[in-house]
Amino acid sequence: MRTVGVALLFLAGALGTTLLAAATLFGVPAEDVPRLALVLAVAGAGAGLGGMLLTRPAVLRRFGGVRGQLVGVGLVGNLLLLGIVVAGAVAMFISLHDFSILLTMLLFASLLAVGFGLRGASPLARRVERVRQGTARLAGGELQTEVPDDGHDEISELARDFNHMVAKLREMAERERELERARRDLIAAVSHDLRTPLAATLALVEAVADGVTPDPETQTRYLSSARRELSNLSRLVDDLFEFVQIDVGALRPNLEPASLRDLISDTLASFRPQAEQGDVRLIGEVSEDVDPVLMDLPRMGRVLHNLISNALRYTPAGGMIFLRVEPQGAVVRVEVLDTGTGISPEDLPHVFERSFRGDEPQAHPKVKGASRAGLGLAIAQGLIEAHGGTIEVESRPGEGACFYFTLHRA
Repeated sequence: MRTVGVALLFLAGALGTTLLAAATLFGVPAEDVPRLALVLAVAGAGAGLGGMLLTRPAVLRRFGGVRGQLVGVGLVGNLLLLGIVVAGAVAMFISLHDFSILLTMLLFASLLAVGFGLRGASPLARRVERVRQGTARLAGGELQTEVPDDGHDEISELARDFNHMVAKLREMAERERELERARRDLIAAVSHDLRTPLAATLALVEAVADGVTPDPETQTRYLSSARRELSNLSRLVDDLFEFVQIDVGALRPNLEPASLRDLISDTLASFRPQAEQGDVRLIGEVSEDVDPVLMDLPRMGRVLHNLISNALRYTPAGGMIFLRVEPQGAVVRVEVLDTGTGISPEDLPHVFERSFRGDEPQAHPKVKGASRAGLGLAIAQGLIEAHGGTIEVESRPGEGACFYFTLHRA
């Protein structure tokens, strides 16, 4: 019904414009205008109805591709013109001779119109075909496919959209390959980290069970080593569990007002024996007015643990690790600075990626048995972002590194 209504409005508008032009520009006598209007209305309605039926999509599709459909529309237009002229000729009672001459001229004009229609439709059809071929190549996996986007019409916009989509697909494919490589590296590193403490623990327990170590002092030392290896294994499992929660977006920290000053103090105290063993100074500086801070206390402790562990790993003997906390408006800024080996510029954008590991430092007693899976910084980033904060890093090779993050104040 909507299509019929629009067609009737168009017919009325065309008829009114034509009659106005006939009376003012073409000099048609006023007494002939009503009869002319009747002829045009009847002929136009009949021709218009036929044109609507012939230009339906189900009918046009029978003409073939774009080229055939455009030519088909041209043919329908010529038939409409022919029908209206014939109706006018019959109404004017022109002679048979004049009528045949008129039909001949109309046929010639129609053939010319078809030729020009073919000429205009061919470039459009070729451009549509290029887009279709590009789509087929893309469906076949050719992500380097591009189609020409010359011009300023809808087909050019379609080509530009197609090329933009292909570029996005290439980015996604490259990202997927990177994630797959990272996943394989992560599995390899985790497998190594799981196998090492399990094998060491099994050997120590078997030695004690088989009576290889008869004296109590050696048994105690073996059992202490086994407990240390099991602790490393437990930390790795905790890291994996935490990372999976972050990776799937299931981490929901329990935010509540807490003392960041106390957390910093407790964390530094727990790391001090390791730092002293490696001849590294731990220094903390917390402003008086930072507390209370909105945070999940155990998970924020994990963040500090991961950052300080990372700093200890890369800080040589005689170095220093400095924790500084200061308020900045509605947030607090926490910095973990070290005087270690620093991070190379090419590694800096990747330090928070899972399974990323920079150049391994020389082994120090304080980091023996630490996980090499490369999850610590990725977990720290995920936990900080779950708290609504941000975490960044600044570093220069040979000048240490500074990891800093923000938390909302209560």
